[in-house]
Amino acid sequence: MDGATQTADQYNEENTPNYKKPVFHQTQRSFIADPLPATGNALKIASNPEFAGEFAAGASDAPKEENFALAKVWIEDGCIVCDACETISPDVFEVKDGGCIVRPGAPLENGLNIQEAAEACPVEIIKFTKAN
Repeated sequence: MDGATQTADQYNEENTPNYKKPVFHQTQRSFIADPLPATGNALKIASNPEFAGEFAAGASDAPKEENFALAKVWIEDGCIVCDACETISPDVFEVKDGGCIVRPGAPLENGLNIQEAAEACPVEIIKFTKAN
């Protein structure tokens, strides 16, 4: 197989179509809805408290998870500085310009809180081991 004999510009010059491409206009219909007329009326939405109540009570049947202490918490490489961990557990995690750190002397008694921060991490780099 032989190599290329033309540059991209040369090929485009020789193979440019010599006719105008059709342009289609749709003047009668738009995919964007017309704005609603401005009125002083408030939008009324009917609510169904029974329907909402079914969802609100759904989690109450779940057994409460028992808290646990941790032996060690660490953060692997790859932090995207999203602040999720520090928002959930500010006493354990500190977000800096280049990433996140575990605060020195951070309390490790609230394992559920740290587990929640680890589960909220979008890149899944917060790791921990439970204490015996």
